Amino acid sequence: MNRYKYSEAELSMIENSVVPFAVFQYIDKKVEALAFSKGFLELFGYENSEDVYEHLDKNMHENVHPDDVARVFETVTRFANEETEYNIVYRLKIKDSYHVIHAFGKHTYPEVDTRLATIWYVDEGEYIGDTDVNNEDLSREVSWSIYEDSEHRKTNYDYLTGLPNMKYFFELAKTRRIAIHKNGQHCTLGFTNLNGMKYYNQKYGFIEGDNLLRKFGNVLLKHFGSECVCRFGQDNFAFITVSDNVLPAIKEIFKELDEMTGDRKMSVRIGLYPDTMGIVETNLACDRARNACNTMRNSGRSCYKYFDDSMLTYEMNRRYVLDNLDKALEKGWIQAYYQPIVRAANGKVCDEEALARWVDPIKGVLSPAEFIPVLEDAKLIYKVDLHMVDQILERMKEQKKTGLYIVPVSVNLSRTDFDACDIVKEICDRVDAAGISRSKLTIEITESVVGSDFDFIKRQVDRFKALGFQVWMDDFGSGYSSLDVLQSIHFDVIKLDMKFMKQFGNDEKNHIILTELIKMAIGLGIDTVCEGVETEEQVEFLREVGCTKLQGYYFCKPVPYEMILERNRKGIQIGFENPDESEYYETLGKVNLYDISIVMNDDSQNFTQYFNTMPMAILEADEQGMKVTRCNQSYRDFLRVAFDIKFLEVFTPYEQLLSGPGSLFADTVATAVERGGRYFVDERMDNNNTIHAIVRRIVVNPVTGKTAIAVVVLGIIKDSAQAITYADIANSLSADYLNLYYVDVYDDTFVEYKPNDSKDNLSIERHGTDFFDASRMDALDFIYKEDVQKFVSAFNKENVLGAIDTYGKFTLTYRLLINGEPIYVHMKAIRMSNDDEHIIIGVNNIDAQMKAQEAVERMREERTTYARITALSGNYICIYTVNPATNEYVEYGATEDYEGIGLQKTGADFFEISKKESYRAVHPDDQELFRKMLTKENVLREIEKNGVFILNYRTIINDKPVYTNLRVALVEEKDGPQLIVGVSNVDSQVRRDMDFSNK
Repeated sequence: MNRYKYSEAELSMIENSVVPFAVFQYIDKKVEALAFSKGFLELFGYENSEDVYEHLDKNMHENVHPDDVARVFETVTRFANEETEYNIVYRLKIKDSYHVIHAFGKHTYPEVDTRLATIWYVDEGEYIGDTDVNNEDLSREVSWSIYEDSEHRKTNYDYLTGLPNMKYFFELAKTRRIAIHKNGQHCTLGFTNLNGMKYYNQKYGFIEGDNLLRKFGNVLLKHFGSECVCRFGQDNFAFITVSDNVLPAIKEIFKELDEMTGDRKMSVRIGLYPDTMGIVETNLACDRARNACNTMRNSGRSCYKYFDDSMLTYEMNRRYVLDNLDKALEKGWIQAYYQPIVRAANGKVCDEEALARWVDPIKGVLSPAEFIPVLEDAKLIYKVDLHMVDQILERMKEQKKTGLYIVPVSVNLSRTDFDACDIVKEICDRVDAAGISRSKLTIEITESVVGSDFDFIKRQVDRFKALGFQVWMDDFGSGYSSLDVLQSIHFDVIKLDMKFMKQFGNDEKNHIILTELIKMAIGLGIDTVCEGVETEEQVEFLREVGCTKLQGYYFCKPVPYEMILERNRKGIQIGFENPDESEYYETLGKVNLYDISIVMNDDSQNFTQYFNTMPMAILEADEQGMKVTRCNQSYRDFLRVAFDIKFLEVFTPYEQLLSGPGSLFADTVATAVERGGRYFVDERMDNNNTIHAIVRRIVVNPVTGKTAIAVVVLGIIKDSAQAITYADIANSLSADYLNLYYVDVYDDTFVEYKPNDSKDNLSIERHGTDFFDASRMDALDFIYKEDVQKFVSAFNKENVLGAIDTYGKFTLTYRLLINGEPIYVHMKAIRMSNDDEHIIIGVNNIDAQMKAQEAVERMREERTTYARITALSGNYICIYTVNPATNEYVEYGATEDYEGIGLQKTGADFFEISKKESYRAVHPDDQELFRKMLTKENVLREIEKNGVFILNYRTIINDKPVYTNLRVALVEEKDGPQLIVGVSNVDSQVRRDMDFSNK
């Protein structure tokens, strides 16, 4: 339809009219303004027509009261599309207040097929919300009428969108359905959900989110009418319409949503229930439309779906489950089936998972998928989960009587369990009442449960753990927030989602991802369970990469307790693990056979290297011999190439191994079993090749006494001249070095060794890269602060290699911080003989020599200093320094007369020796006072109180009493606090004072 154009005369007449009115035309589903009167501009406060056009193009209903928007929009839409009059009273904001506007209009036809709308406006006065019903003023009557309508809307309409709420919608929809059916038509009820609304609010803010909901509500309003659309809550809307109109409307809705959101890209899912499926109550029809909508949860684009027969079957099953739940619990139809979880390290059942099965006398066995989601949606699953706990506890009490080991059993909890009751308290009370250890019941929570309300679930996990329950995360890796969750909640175990096993073998990336996930879990101190294990190949791979526990049909399907007992009677059981050995096998099983850090670090929990495929194995050994319990494929290949043996899968005595190649290795394993620790082994073979290996004790089995030993083969060097051995290093450096570094001067990789006194081998401290850069970084933490700059300036690759090339060696003396104390060390670096690619750097402890030299030099300096003080002061006859920690002392600058007393110049205890010497050096009348006062306790107390200790007494010098003053102060010196003791001759002064007093 083309835009109608008035003649100049007609337009002038309209624009000069003082009556407030405007003319509109409905073109392409949009209201277009054609002309405005002068009275219209004055009424609504516009300067000119251009301002009106700009405002109406932007938002025609911007200034309408929020409670009236939906009603105005509906009236305008109906007037635009139907042959009806326009008559409405609403509130409009003019300047700073709301006014009551009465608008009425009609259609005119200036030409054939051209319909215009002329609308007149009357300002009934300012809107007064707090009305007095007895007031006869017209504006108050109109305001009261609108107020009553507003109260009605508050009760029956959504505050945000102005659309009917759910309760009122069901009433309106019932009436609408009857009207549609009377016209001989079918109707369809729709349910919508905006995808990603939570993310939209987080990214753009809740104000923008509310604006989007209002705009989307208006879109639905335009297509279906104000009494045919409602907002259910959050981002859910519902509508009812004639079935023939629904699909064209949905296509337009998708298009308008795309235009509305632009680059922000939102989509909507729409579920539809046509009454051709059966005429049911409106609320049930809405539920079915919602079910259809929910089947598209994983869709990322706008889509729709009809409720169908399969959904109807599900709905009927859902009704059966809800109606019969209590009976099923009471009659024992819901039973616990147990699937074993097998320890990878020993092949024994270390845990079980309890899984609910509904064995129905009418429907047969219902799978978990048929009743668990139904009960979760209805928030009734807590009944089943607590019933499972009761069955588990009853089974454990019965199992005690059989003599079988009892292993922990896990029970799965749903998110709604935490809403329905205090599930933590309910479970804890049941376990305690049964007399079962809380460690025997494990709580499993899926990743999706954690993500549903993170802070709340974290608090519940913390409560369980504080009470002594283990908590596992189930289905790890199934969502997008797994790693975020692990940063904040410490689970005891993560169960890897079954999808990893389903994809196993299809893609090498799957193996890498599995390996890294397991390694990450180990690094966090978390055990791993892999679900869905079905083949021997999967078992071997998971054992190699350090997966602690395995679960799946390869071992056993879920079975009832009675079948477990029957399997034991028949001798075909897997066998339960001895709980006393659990800790041993937990440690042994979590070693990643693609990660050499287990032997490279002191802390076996610290896994920092990534995907190393060196030959690696776990041996189990005792004093008589050993066997390989786990190894990777590289180790199998190594045994075949180096020793022509397939696999040491049987226990082999040391005597057998000591008689041929591998004797040094066997001897080292025996030493590790006996003494623990970590050892570097160089084994020379008959063909003169050298095998480099690391051996480390991991853990000891407290029941059998056997020891788990980790072994890593670093390499086989065919040219013996290139092999680094302890003898080579010993020929290059003195044997008394604290640490030895074997550094590649081309790529700066290094190995740190520590000499072992008992064997011709070295134990490895660590491997690393960027030796020189790392050393300079370590200097900030490990080198005494006064020596850091000196070390950083001197120790770089250019200086080290330059000194070696010029002088044959590089040396540097500095102080390391060891246990918080500065310790002198001496570094020496030289090239390896016959090897230009590597240098050996040794660090030697020379602290004793350096400090002895410092002490001599310091004593010499102090003697000179104190002698000068004594000479300049005149009245000092002796000075001592006393170590307040040890009481050791040294005498400085004594006068000739004082030395004649014959006191010791140095000693181990200043206070004790002074006490002894007082019997001959102090006047008899002052001896008791001297010995009583001159104690370390008195001295330190007086110094703390007054800053100095003072004691006056008489000394016997040259057989005559001499008045003496002893003063002690505490000073900080380079090597710590010292007491400075000064002895002064005050005889002349005291006697003068005495003479003066006698006159």
